[in-house]
Amino acid sequence: MKTDRVTLLISPADKRQLQDLAEGRGVTASELVRQAVQAYGASSIDETRELAALTAELRGAIPAMRKSLRDANAAAERTIAALGGHVHHKVAEEAARYGAARRRRR
Repeated sequence: MKTDRVTLLISPADKRQLQDLAEGRGVTASELVRQAVQAYGASSIDETRELAALTAELRGAIPAMRKSLRDANAAAERTIAALGGHVHHKVAEEAARYGAARRRRR
């Protein structure tokens, strides 16, 4: 295996921890670093990129989701109004009861 030298500047405490970890695993500090780099690997970088892309996609979808919810609420309000005051009164009572129950659970 062809190798290149890498100089790593770390605190004395970190150096001691690196040496202790290596000794505990029965490998050299260099081998431990190589193993750590391989374990971190490109897959972690790819996963981070994928998560960033998904996060951006979700953030982009939020405005449309909010609009959809507003539209659904408006449609429900129109339906309640069309059904008349009696039904609206019952819905308001249920909504108040639900809100009170939620506040008690907090």
